[in-house]
Amino acid sequence: MHTVTDQMGRQVSMPVKPLRIVSLVPSQTELLYDLGLSDRVVGITKFCIHPADWFRSKTRVGGTKNVNFDVIEKLQPDLIIGNKEENTRKDIEQLMQQYPVWMSDIKTLDEAKAMITAIGNITQTDAIAADIITQIDSGIAHGCDPLNQKSRHCT
Repeated sequence: MHTVTDQMGRQVSMPVKPLRIVSLVPSQTELLYDLGLSDRVVGITKFCIHPADWFRSKTRVGGTKNVNFDVIEKLQPDLIIGNKEENTRKDIEQLMQQYPVWMSDIKTLDEAKAMITAIGNITQTDAIAADIITQIDSGIAHGCDPLNQKSRHCT
């Protein structure tokens, strides 16, 4: 076990290499996919529709604001990833009583990149996370708005 600090400033004790991850946030589910963690993500929300193959194959743990605690208990996660704005405080506090819960709190692009770096570190996929950030920075440098994929030079 080791301790990491989440984006809300909380200390979270978790395995050095989490092997049973539940994502409570669609955008972070997509990040976990991009980090190549298919074999380690065991649960996602009903709103995690991308990637489509995960939506069809992963266990759904309810919604972002109405978590199914019984399903999560059956999955026995060693890490749950949530978000301050997406998930309810009540649900997160209940989950924290049994599981390591790492929370993101993102309001800026720099905080989004810090989240990518942190999750890469937590899951031991640092190099892939760094590459994702490089792609984001390169896209911005070439006129791509990361919030609008239809802007020029975005692919």
